[in-house]
Amino acid sequence: MTAPVPRLSTTVLLVRDGAHGLEVLMVVRNPQSHYSSALVFPGGVVDAADADDAWQDFLEGADGLDATERTRRIAGFRELYEETGLLFLDSAERQPEVGEQPRTFLDEVRRSGSKLDVSTMAPFAHWVTPEGSPKRFDTHFRLCWGATHLTAISDGRETVAVEWLRPVEAIALGASKRRNLLFPTKCQLDLLAQSSTVDEAVAAARGRRIVPVSPYFERRPDGMYFSIPPECGYPVPEFFVPTPEQV
Repeated sequence: MTAPVPRLSTTVLLVRDGAHGLEVLMVVRNPQSHYSSALVFPGGVVDAADADDAWQDFLEGADGLDATERTRRIAGFRELYEETGLLFLDSAERQPEVGEQPRTFLDEVRRSGSKLDVSTMAPFAHWVTPEGSPKRFDTHFRLCWGATHLTAISDGRETVAVEWLRPVEAIALGASKRRNLLFPTKCQLDLLAQSSTVDEAVAAARGRRIVPVSPYFERRPDGMYFSIPPECGYPVPEFFVPTPEQV
């Protein structure tokens, strides 16, 4: 059987300087959705509309970006908006009104009278779901540090909760089983935890060599492990996968 082609997607690590250090915005997936009840970063599959030429007149900070990277960033901001209500513009911000009729993301930006600021994103990581998985994604993680005074609100469909967490807090929630934390998510949190401020996180992301990561399963005497090559640069390159009897 031919392995499914990975679907291009963008995942956003939106960070801010909190009272006790760096915080990242995370959402809890709907129990009925893909990655049921998992604590994840906002993100999703790139839509054809994200590559619409009409975006050219409604972007700020896109100079120097090729068409593919521009599309990835638009997709990231769209997913962030759809899942949390946050909209990052170059001169204005608008909180969606209750009961508003759905419209396209481009329409929302156009109606704001401003432009989508895509300059406040930087490559953070690139993961590809391994062959053999029923669903595969070519996921481009993007660090985002855009300032916003809007309040993040769960959409109630794909996500059921939104929270700002310090990376070490999110890792601890996963380790204690109080949250369902997926291995790729934990790996990005491990990297984020190395920075104390937004400026440090941005500098680290810009200085990091981004290499595609494709995890693999490895059976050992004590059980199954989900692993990535050590040269990928993550502090913890493996994750023990417990059997039902070990949970």
